[in-house]
Amino acid sequence: MNTSVTAKGFTRYRTNNTMPGKMRIQQAIIALFVTSLFLLLPQHKGVLASSTFKLQKGNTLIYGHNINEGDIGVPGLVFINKRGMFKTGRTWSEIITRGRVNPSSHTWISRYGSVTFNNFGKDFPDGGVNEAGLFIWEMNEEADYPKNDSLPKLNQMNWMQYILDNYSTTEEAIRSATEFEIDGWSCHFFVGDAGGNTAAIAFINGQVVVHTGDEMPVPALFNAPYDRELELSKYFRGFGGEYQPNETDPNVPRFVRTAVMIDNYQKEDDPIDYGFYMLKTLRVFDDPEWSILFDARNRTVHFRTHINPERKTLMMDEIDFSNNEPAQVLNMATAFSGNIRSVFEPYTKSIMQYFISNELLPVLSRDFISHGDLSGKAFTERIVNHTDSYADSTNHFFKGTWESARTVDDDEPLYSINFDVEGSAVAAVIFLDSADEPYNVDNLTMSGNQFCFTFQTKSGKILEVKGTIRDDVMFVNLLGIEKSFGDYTLKRTH
Repeated sequence: MNTSVTAKGFTRYRTNNTMPGKMRIQQAIIALFVTSLFLLLPQHKGVLASSTFKLQKGNTLIYGHNINEGDIGVPGLVFINKRGMFKTGRTWSEIITRGRVNPSSHTWISRYGSVTFNNFGKDFPDGGVNEAGLFIWEMNEEADYPKNDSLPKLNQMNWMQYILDNYSTTEEAIRSATEFEIDGWSCHFFVGDAGGNTAAIAFINGQVVVHTGDEMPVPALFNAPYDRELELSKYFRGFGGEYQPNETDPNVPRFVRTAVMIDNYQKEDDPIDYGFYMLKTLRVFDDPEWSILFDARNRTVHFRTHINPERKTLMMDEIDFSNNEPAQVLNMATAFSGNIRSVFEPYTKSIMQYFISNELLPVLSRDFISHGDLSGKAFTERIVNHTDSYADSTNHFFKGTWESARTVDDDEPLYSINFDVEGSAVAAVIFLDSADEPYNVDNLTMSGNQFCFTFQTKSGKILEVKGTIRDDVMFVNLLGIEKSFGDYTLKRTH
């Protein structure tokens, strides 16, 4: 057995052909101890063994995620989601009940494009990463989502898409957890950004519970509350305990094994190979159904599935995230390896219809489908058609030309803003003073009736517009880098 002691006192086990008798006894005790503790933890039907972690050392910054479901062949689609898209939120109860109970009325325009991995439909991700490098993933765990009728409502998957559409930092994602009433099945969430800032976000006893910074000493999350993982870890060496953790021993908690593997990473290790080694080592039932890595430094996504273990790669900087073309999609199990950018196809509802009917429904339990009061066919139609409202012109309350008030001394408007919608893609331009040509806007985002965008003048100044729409009146503030240029009221002219 080859071992080397690291700074934290962990022992590195990469080969394990022999083991001293005393150590075998220790490992047997650990197995009994951990198994007994596991039986005391809340058990879940369905998914039991998802894993998410951050590996950060030197210039390496990798986020990884596994789905383990006992080899039932979890189907999935990879989506390339575009920026500048108008979206309508959904609650889970709205999707699965005949009467569309507790519907969402929240709408937004996406600021960022993203790559997501979905098994329930467009904008219902299991997790993903956006072009700003923000990563989020859900894992099953008991959750008691806070109730607050004054907040906008979203189901937990739609909420993750909202975060990827609108935010770039872990801090913003944490704040978002208190700004929505979330429904759906029980999950807690791992978030990480391009700077390596991570958080575990849980919903316990009707409260948002967050671990981040020093309160998250191991940047990983599994299927038990983070505080419980910390309690279990204290019995192992490196955490103040006596038991020697072996990174490949399935009787050692995944939380502890992840800490060992992070500590054992060496600069000569290939980060992607090592990330997949970590994911494979963290398997619970069989080889993971999905294994996904995001290399935040090189901005690449890598994944493999149990159905098709060939490694696939998607380079974020090769993707056109503009809304000039529709979202794109690829079945995760496609028999293809290497760079997969060329094999994506434009998203259509018929692709979603086929996927749910032929791949998703066959692996869902009868209890899951009957949780609401819809048939399998009606459930499929709800998932497939929930995006129809994006392109419904009656929802485009922001569309049109908005002009600032005229003055006595000047017959021309100070400036005007035009929002246009084609399908669900939103474009905007601004006319400033008497300029002959409009300025195209950048970083357009909207949440509810509040919006924000930037534009650059011909002299190179970067200006920001923040506004609120109420009926046919728009209230905006024009901001420079170091000063405000004032508040304006605009009215819709057509």
